[in-house]
Amino acid sequence: MKKKRKRLVFRVGILSIMFLMTTYALYNLLVDNNSINMLVGKPATNFVGNSMNDEVIELNQLKANKTVINFWASWCEPCKREMPAFEEIYQSNKNNGVSVISINVGDSNLVVNQFIKKYNLSFPVIIDNDSSIRQSYKVDRLPVSFLVNSNGVIEKLYEGELTEEMLEEWVN
Repeated sequence: MKKKRKRLVFRVGILSIMFLMTTYALYNLLVDNNSINMLVGKPATNFVGNSMNDEVIELNQLKANKTVINFWASWCEPCKREMPAFEEIYQSNKNNGVSVISINVGDSNLVVNQFIKKYNLSFPVIIDNDSSIRQSYKVDRLPVSFLVNSNGVIEKLYEGELTEEMLEEWVN
């Protein structure tokens, strides 16, 4: 009898823990006000950074109709796969008022310079050494991209790998 009672208490305990974990996960998914998705429709946080070409980039000073901001890291496979699409979109739209800013999170200057050369990137690349830009945009997964309109408002965001077709849709 004692064995059955212990087993019952153990099972009820496990089920209670599972219920609490599921409830917490759903709360975070549906109600969390710190979610990255809450940024859509809000003004983009201004940032200033030095690009790898020693150019000072300030988001609010860009004279672009649309700005694509992409957060990435060299170890991130989807980040690597989407870089040629960003370069293509930048090259084909830079004269049409479209800017692309790439923000690296956590790599060294040497690694980022090698990455830029490997993928022939010509748009500004900033290293977010102190994670201040990443934190202000609530980025905790990579890659993630934002589309900022000419009024400085975040129109769209996408967590995951963007294709050239998706980017083309964003900027047109």
